[in-house]
Amino acid sequence: MYELINNVPLQIKEYKGQRVVTFRDIDTVHNRPEGTAKRNFSINRKHFIEGEDYFKVCSDEIRTNKIMDISPKIQRDIILLTESGYLMLVKSFTDELAWSVQRQLVKTYFRVQEINS
Repeated sequence: MYELINNVPLQIKEYKGQRVVTFRDIDTVHNRPEGTAKRNFSINRKHFIEGEDYFKVCSDEIRTNKIMDISPKIQRDIILLTESGYLMLVKSFTDELAWSVQRQLVKTYFRVQEINS
């Protein structure tokens, strides 16, 4: 399943009962160069709480639980950001596109679970 964000199809991913996004997702929907979200996360990592803002998930668990499609060659852990992690990460994105994309993600991607509950 996909959600259209900024005219980009974003694969819906869930982990531990909540929707999550990857660094690649963020870079893609925000039209940023690849690696921007990961860099910003690394610089500000001390502000993020594991298990609340993000999850560090091994590639085997991602494949086993079919969280998302990943290459069989990937062996490293993957960072999955929750809504709070996403919002904290994109705090530094202040251009007009960032405001629009952020609103779309919060209203249509992350909050859909509350509507369906």
